[in-house]
Amino acid sequence: MKKLIPLLFVGTLLVTACEKYPDTDDLDNNYLVYTNYDDDTDFKEFTTFYVPDSVLIIDNSSNKPKYLYGTPASDIIIANYVSGMEKAGYVRTENKDEADLGLQISYIEDTYRFRYSNNSPWWYNYPWYWNFTYWGNWGGWYWPYNITYSYSTGSILGELVDLSDTPNTSKTLRVIWTNYITGLLNGNGSLNTTYVQNSIEQAFAQSPYLSNKN
Repeated sequence: MKKLIPLLFVGTLLVTACEKYPDTDDLDNNYLVYTNYDDDTDFKEFTTFYVPDSVLIIDNSSNKPKYLYGTPASDIIIANYVSGMEKAGYVRTENKDEADLGLQISYIEDTYRFRYSNNSPWWYNYPWYWNFTYWGNWGGWYWPYNITYSYSTGSILGELVDLSDTPNTSKTLRVIWTNYITGLLNGNGSLNTTYVQNSIEQAFAQSPYLSNKN
């Protein structure tokens, strides 16, 4: 398995650390924005996007899917992702069958897991992660880039998937941009909405390639 720390610093912002690489014992407490993308993708080819009206909750105890829906936290998270996509030049559509891109958002409530390589599963033994069939009759996932990192309590995970092809069981669903944000909790364990807004804005700011503007 690749080392955690050097890879985390590709396209990231660490607000609270001055050292070149943080101590792994302190990493979960840092306010961090990580982004990665498929550098073979021409984002100017896409014009529309769809985002679900809920945020998937990922934890260690669920045997059925749980979502943040219609709450102040979910509304703030979704609204800021939508704002970022629209500022980058994309038009939101309410029909996912008409969308070029799908934006799926997850909230890590109380889990700590690893993902490694572009072909291994996101959440080991976790049955309710966004399923590729949510977006249509796709044959599986595909990450064109390798990433290795850990997920910690109170983090947000956003992924942009390419829906421009007609799905069928022989095609894979391509994840062309991912962002992972941690260090968002207040001392009482609730989400700090200011951190949420600033960090999502930062994810788009450090991803200028996302723009489809000429």
